[in-house]
Amino acid sequence: MKQRKRVVFISAILAVVLGACGGGGGGSSSDSGGTVTTVGKIDGFGSVYVNGVKFDTSNTLYSVDDEAGQDDSSLAVGMKVRIEGRVNADGKTGTADSIYYDDDLEGPIDSGSLVVGDGVTTFTILGMGVSADVNATVFDDGASYDGLAEGQELEVSGFFDGTQIVASRIELQNDSDDDYEIKGTVASYDGSQISLTLQNGVVAGPYLISSSAELEIPSDPVGLYVEIKLDNSSGTPEVVHIESDDDDLIDDDDGEVSLRGILAGDQSSGFSVNGVSFEVSPMTRYEPASLEGNLSAGMEVEVEGVMQDGVLIAKEIEAEDGEVEITARVISVQSSDAKNGTITLDLGNSQSLTVETDNSTQFEDSSDFDHDDDGSFNLNELTDSDYVELELGRSGDQYYVISIEREDDDDSTEIEAPLEDYTVNDSVTLLGAIFTVHDGTRYELHDSSTDMETFFSNLEIGRQVEMEDQNSDGAIDEIEMK
Repeated sequence: MKQRKRVVFISAILAVVLGACGGGGGGSSSDSGGTVTTVGKIDGFGSVYVNGVKFDTSNTLYSVDDEAGQDDSSLAVGMKVRIEGRVNADGKTGTADSIYYDDDLEGPIDSGSLVVGDGVTTFTILGMGVSADVNATVFDDGASYDGLAEGQELEVSGFFDGTQIVASRIELQNDSDDDYEIKGTVASYDGSQISLTLQNGVVAGPYLISSSAELEIPSDPVGLYVEIKLDNSSGTPEVVHIESDDDDLIDDDDGEVSLRGILAGDQSSGFSVNGVSFEVSPMTRYEPASLEGNLSAGMEVEVEGVMQDGVLIAKEIEAEDGEVEITARVISVQSSDAKNGTITLDLGNSQSLTVETDNSTQFEDSSDFDHDDDGSFNLNELTDSDYVELELGRSGDQYYVISIEREDDDDSTEIEAPLEDYTVNDSVTLLGAIFTVHDGTRYELHDSSTDMETFFSNLEIGRQVEMEDQNSDGAIDEIEMK
């Protein structure tokens, strides 16, 4: 396992390093054409969307589960990948030279480990802890949140939060697949058996090593971070392959880095994301600004910066705890053509939000105003009385539209976004707008009803909040923290 060095830098050095980074939010910018390393989960296709950037994959080299010669069809939403390439100055588009994917864990849910919670279920696989979220985890290939069961064999991709893998994607293993995979630091090895210390501190093994096993490790691998593959066809897992691995998908000699994951650590001991330590400085930017001084373990964030002596020097830290979605009335539209322009939305109480659209935006029409019945529309058809539902990405301070759907007339505003700020028992700030509570506001914490005092006492900057303003007057009728 890599040794994480904690280094103190003087402000002058930081100013030079961070000033060289360039770019804005939504993905590290590479105006000079240099390589950017991006680690995050796949959010969509039509090229590949990772960390808010649409990467062109026309000439990409792929490595998927140690197999080369793949293409986008071998990838799926929720997979945690490493991309090497370039990000354009707009912070929204780029080019992927290579994409690497390898799941984090394969095997059966351990007996007695399944704990079903309120929207979050935890379990272990071969001793490694996993957390699955009914809303945030992508389930595929026969896997489902409600179908999780002890003994079920799964493939898991996700982010290590310091104690467990927070699953971004879970697939059900094929019934004919007897292979398991687990990663960790070699605790003991004698050529015939091997034990690993997993990232959560659990010692897995010892596992017998097959006489025909493929060993891509030195003669004394103790202390080395490895991946071992196990064959369970006989009913007893036996090691058939061992290779050195990377515990965080980031190399110490990587230059510009965009890293999305789960915060671990605290203000006193220092923070890390996916095992990568990072340093902040007075020049570090925060999105939202209220995130400064309010970082806490468990948040999902994107950290952009440069690697320096094994530590990521943070240029920008952005809350990434879920997607940004909004349903609101259109105030005005400015367009240069059918797809490119801006839409200003009414957030109530004289507040508004302006978002950008471009040729990559997906337009869908489910309203009665779709007179040509083609299921789509363009900016020239949008009026200042239409209601729309949007999925948003962010580049710096500007939100851009990933998808937009026109809906029939409504009177409500709905927002799902990371919490930017709040005033206890009074208001919350989302997307730069302040929404106030009132005597009739209904509160929920993690799908359970609660009262105002309990709700506000549990709020955390950067956590995902869902709010409904039924009269679009800036007053909250229903609010929930995920």
